[in-house]
Amino acid sequence: MSDSQCDMDSSDEAEPSPRKRRPKTSRSCRAGLIFPVGRIDRFLRAGDYAERIGSGASVYMAAVLQYLTYDIVDIAGNIAANDHRRRIAPRHLLETIHCDSELQQVFGGAILPPQGRAKKQSAPSSRRGKGKKMAHSVRRRRNSVVAA
Repeated sequence: MSDSQCDMDSSDEAEPSPRKRRPKTSRSCRAGLIFPVGRIDRFLRAGDYAERIGSGASVYMAAVLQYLTYDIVDIAGNIAANDHRRRIAPRHLLETIHCDSELQQVFGGAILPPQGRAKKQSAPSSRRGKGKKMAHSVRRRRNSVVAA
C-alpha cells in the first residue's frame, strides 16, 4: 500500500455524528505497515497453530516479516550493486543469507538450493543446421529460374 492510501484525514470534526461513518482503514495502515495484517491473521487462525490467537499477534508478525524482508533486500541490493548489477538475482539473496550471521540463525534449518548458471544442453535434432541453408538454396533456385 502506498502512503497516500493510509494517510486519509478522517478527523474533520471533533466528534463524528452517528450517521456519518469514518472511512475504513486497514489494520496495516493503522499499524503503519506494508505487509498485510489481515491476511496474516487469517492464515494464523486457519493454520491451527494455537487454540487462541490475540489481535496483536498478526500485527507483530507482519512487522517482523516486513523488517526481515527489508533487511534481506537491502543487503542483497548492496551486493548486486557491488557486482555491477541493477537487478537482484537469487544468487545475491543466497549470498546475503550466507554472509550475515544473524540471518544464518534465522534461516538455520532452511535448505536453499544453490543458484548456479546451468548451461542448457541442446538435444540433438533432426533439423539441425538445415534452417538457413535451405532458405538460402531456395532463393538461389528462384533467382536462377527468373534469370533463365
